Amino acid sequence: MLVIGCSGVICPEGADEFEPEGLIQNECYEMIHQMMERHEEAHKGNWQEFMRQSAQDWRQYPQLTRNELSRITCPALFIAGEHDDFATEEQLQELCSWVQDSRYLVAPGCSHRPHMLREQPILINDSILQFLNKHAIG
Repeated sequence: MLVIGCSGVICPEGADEFEPEGLIQNECYEMIHQMMERHEEAHKGNWQEFMRQSAQDWRQYPQLTRNELSRITCPALFIAGEHDDFATEEQLQELCSWVQDSRYLVAPGCSHRPHMLREQPILINDSILQFLNKHAIG
């Protein structure tokens, strides 16, 4: 299992600010442009619906209890950026305490999307490949 930018618990605070109306009202045009550019394939030109769904998902997921997390038996790697407000190192440490055979990586100097081109995709991809190779079956 591999997860990027998630602390393992629901944390809906701040989701309202990412609704399309909030982004426009707060004149977050750079953020709108980034969402349009980075997620074009996912929203097929409808960035507003994409952002509404993203904010809704943010409010509702993940919905796993500590008991459910403790029943995960496959190897797990949790990744976040050093400056990720949604998945801090402390949260990843706690998540690893619930999920057996798990580890985490905090990408230095990165934000919520350390795998993106403007962050450290080579570090993240290499780390993922090492993890997958270590746990390859066969």
